[in-house]
Amino acid sequence: MGFKLEGMQELLKKLETLGNEAEQVKQEALIAGAKVVQQAASQKAPRDTGKLAENIVISDMKEDGTVDIGPDRDRFYGLFVEFGRKAGAKKGRKYPKADPHPFLQPAFEENIDRVQDEMADVIRRELRL
Repeated sequence: MGFKLEGMQELLKKLETLGNEAEQVKQEALIAGAKVVQQAASQKAPRDTGKLAENIVISDMKEDGTVDIGPDRDRFYGLFVEFGRKAGAKKGRKYPKADPHPFLQPAFEENIDRVQDEMADVIRRELRL
């Protein structure tokens, strides 16, 4: 799951006046918003062992201005929890069907206002508004 710094057009226009510092401010704002989703996803994640909930990570900002939020590589199975899985077989192993139990998407959707507020707060602070 990823999301991008969008909206808040007035603040973004003012950011452009910062020149080279604008990218740093955008990154800080994006990470601030991503932390909200990370915390909410951790709270919503299943807790069979607690490993999934403890290992929800935020990627570095990509060139397209996005970050990914989700389980770390060792907890890739969290994506099967989120999206489910069809029954199948691979290398002699059988995999049962698994119904989806979303925790990432709801964490984002239920906190979108808080995400935007956190991002806007960072931008305002940096612009000293």
